[in-house]
Amino acid sequence: MILRRPAVALALAAALLGGFGLMQQQSEASSGPRALFFGDSLFAGTGTSPKRPVLATDTSRLLHWRPTVDAVGGTGYTTRGHNPKGRTYLYRLQHDGFLTRHRYQVILLEGGTNDALFGDLPALSTRMTEVVGYVREKQPQARLVVVGGFTPAGHDNARFREMERTLAATAHELSLQYVSQYRYHVLSKGFLFKDHFHPNRSGYRRMANDLATQLRGAKI
Repeated sequence: MILRRPAVALALAAALLGGFGLMQQQSEASSGPRALFFGDSLFAGTGTSPKRPVLATDTSRLLHWRPTVDAVGGTGYTTRGHNPKGRTYLYRLQHDGFLTRHRYQVILLEGGTNDALFGDLPALSTRMTEVVGYVREKQPQARLVVVGGFTPAGHDNARFREMERTLAATAHELSLQYVSQYRYHVLSKGFLFKDHFHPNRSGYRRMANDLATQLRGAKI
């Protein structure tokens, strides 16, 4: 990965390594489909101040969903990140209890960014298939949606393109809806947080509107 300036590398490392920590957010609404937003720092809301899972909550508000958020920065399908507390997606799902906490109508599996940054891309399809299989076993009634890895400005490189192709192809093979987050690499001014990597509040708002548009109208 090539960053544009040394300060960005430091900011990115701080965000990735400091972004670990399980976050849960549930809506106070008593009606509407219950949704699990599972992923990395994108669903955790890194880049907002105070940090909160705004992509999940904004999307849920637009769709009248009841969200639960299970998001740990720096993790992915093939990587636990650089923090000893981090775990891969399958391990997290098997041990953090979110899949047994509620009966969900929809589950969004978001990720791929950290796999592109420092994960094992040749193993990405296999690890994603294992995750989907486990989720289907535990929540067979839920509609599953794969939300691709976020690609920030300046990261339109070979590894991120491979990540995007792999996730999209695997979702197609598994007959799952795929929502790409790759296109955001063309946006920077007014969209990214000061770490030049994560979206800012305005960026998350735009992404939530886009995500809700992709999800609206699909059968749950």
